[in-house]
Amino acid sequence: MGATQSPFNAVKTRLFSKTLKPDNFFHFKPGLTIQAAVWVLILCGASYAGAQSCSGMSLGTNASLNGFVPFPATNVWNTNIASAPVDPNSAAITGGPGFWGLYLHPDFGSESDFGIPYVVVDSTTTPAVPINVIDYADQSDMVVTPLPATAPIEGNPVDCSGWPDTYNGDTHVLVLDRAKCALYETFNTNRCNGMYNASSETLWDLKNYETRPSGWTSADAAGLPIFPGLVRYDEIASGAIHHALRFTLQQTKNDANGGYFVYPATHAAGNVWGSKNVMGMRIRLKASFDISGFSPVNQIILTAMKQYGMILADNGGYFFFQGVPDPRFDDNDLDNLKTVASSNFEVVQMNPVFPGYDSETAPTGALPVIGSFTASATTVGSGAPVTFNYSASQDSYDYIDKIGPVAAGSGNVTINPTATQTYILNSTNAFGRTASTPITVTVSSAALAPPVFSLAAGSYTAAQTVGLSAANTGAAIYYTTNGSTPTTGSTSYSGAIQVSSTETIQAIAVASGYVNSPVASATYTIALPVTATPAFSIRPGSYPLSQLVTLSDATSGAAIYYTIDGSTPTSNSKKYARVLTLSASETIKAIAIASGYTTSAVASATYTVINPPAVQTASASAVSEAGATLNAVVNSNGLAGSFVFLYGTSSTSLTKMTAVTALAASNNSIAASIQVTGLKSKTTYYYQAVATTDSGMSRGTILSFTTN
Repeated sequence: MGATQSPFNAVKTRLFSKTLKPDNFFHFKPGLTIQAAVWVLILCGASYAGAQSCSGMSLGTNASLNGFVPFPATNVWNTNIASAPVDPNSAAITGGPGFWGLYLHPDFGSESDFGIPYVVVDSTTTPAVPINVIDYADQSDMVVTPLPATAPIEGNPVDCSGWPDTYNGDTHVLVLDRAKCALYETFNTNRCNGMYNASSETLWDLKNYETRPSGWTSADAAGLPIFPGLVRYDEIASGAIHHALRFTLQQTKNDANGGYFVYPATHAAGNVWGSKNVMGMRIRLKASFDISGFSPVNQIILTAMKQYGMILADNGGYFFFQGVPDPRFDDNDLDNLKTVASSNFEVVQMNPVFPGYDSETAPTGALPVIGSFTASATTVGSGAPVTFNYSASQDSYDYIDKIGPVAAGSGNVTINPTATQTYILNSTNAFGRTASTPITVTVSSAALAPPVFSLAAGSYTAAQTVGLSAANTGAAIYYTTNGSTPTTGSTSYSGAIQVSSTETIQAIAVASGYVNSPVASATYTIALPVTATPAFSIRPGSYPLSQLVTLSDATSGAAIYYTIDGSTPTSNSKKYARVLTLSASETIKAIAIASGYTTSAVASATYTVINPPAVQTASASAVSEAGATLNAVVNSNGLAGSFVFLYGTSSTSLTKMTAVTALAASNNSIAASIQVTGLKSKTTYYYQAVATTDSGMSRGTILSFTTN
């Protein structure tokens, strides 16, 4: 039936979600292979492991989700309610009119026109198209949808048979977009010559379950998503169903305000005053009901009814529950579920308490607040990028009507429009929707001329001044010098640009009503004369003792900067001001900088300072009446040389010298000893070690000994 108006604003009062069909609709199809496969899954204890993202879903009509479960695990559809308390009114509801005396009826099977089909698409390859929503536009998500031209429609209606808005049955269309992880659902869908009309359209974020506004319907009368409540064969094949099922009853409770609903429903479609059935109520198969006599497939379905239950979603066939058409279902076997009586079910605790909300008692609150909605450009050429930035608060989900779903809160999305279009951001929460001020992006073919440079690109030997001008009167100019493409967010041209080093200027012209100009570009190479390389006063090499080094430069007025730690000098290095003293081996690197010149090449000189030998006089040994052994420790510091001992009877007059002994080149300290004879007994002698190399002479301290 069609819809009637009520205080609940365009309340749906559908009596049937499907045309009732005789029980003999099912036809026997052998299913031994399928049944055996399901038994294997059950006996082997198949576990539940959902896919991590929408991207794992296969593409196509009724394609496998490969384990992906819509909505978070904590969502009401995916919550196990096997141990949830029974509603105090359960007995009155299940024993009341419109519930008592009914039997389960599987509203799906092996034939394509019996059940609710769906299609999985990828919006990166399936273009989005508009759906003309006719009846419930004020409660719909009016958003473009990645809808294939041959999308399956429930009941397989002939194209154009109901055009533009004749009711041909619920004719739902369900589209899952794995790229954006979004679900699109329509009700009373008509297709004609590639165009779509529908009575309502609803958008669902498959990753985050958003509550629709209280009093709003959806493609389902209760304001619920349809897809998560369907029995799908890919779940049967996995060995378990991990979500609640969707079911219908012919009678739901009505009142003067259009009826009642409880969560998760947001909308009522009451049609019988005396009914106790409430939209959104959840029932479950009693734990005591014995399912052992049913087939493996039916046991999976009945187990789901015990663990997750069924949610009343619409006015429709008596105790019908819905699924997806699939040729692998054995219709004859599904028929056995019709033996399960409604008396074997109980109602789970409702929220709020029975009878729930109606239009007068439903919660109210603040609507979403849109803080901003802007476009990077409002006039562009065909295919040019436009970025929309937005921010919203108190929102559950957002979409831009001509683009699609966007992340709630704040974010941005870039498109490449090929036609003039007006865009509106829509933010929704549990209390209603807020729409932004529309933004029209004009796709124009009129383009501005590029900016003109006052100086030709090329090489110059001094800094230059470059001016920019627009060929079109009133056009603004934006430019960059860092290699990036200029936009209206780049530097705005307001005066001549100083070019003191090689750089490329890129610029565009911008004016209202025109497409931004092509990019104008000019590269200026500033080839300044090079500062002379600094010179050193002495050549690099090895030198004994300390050395004095001066630095100079042939370029007049040049400043010299240097380092002695091996690093490359810059203008931040130490500035040369006076003679450098080299007391150790080191490398000096220097540059010269002069105004109007480029920095010089790096000059480098390594100096090795060779130190004289080190010598230390040691205590005499083997002292006798007429002789002694004189000792010392000597290090030649890498150069060959010689050493001797000077000695005498006075510390101020060492008149005698031992034989000269060769000293090998080494950086190690060695012990040196020379024996002296012919000394007088009981006489004190003084002695000193002396070492000589090319780097100089070194003397040890003067020590003494007394003969025996």
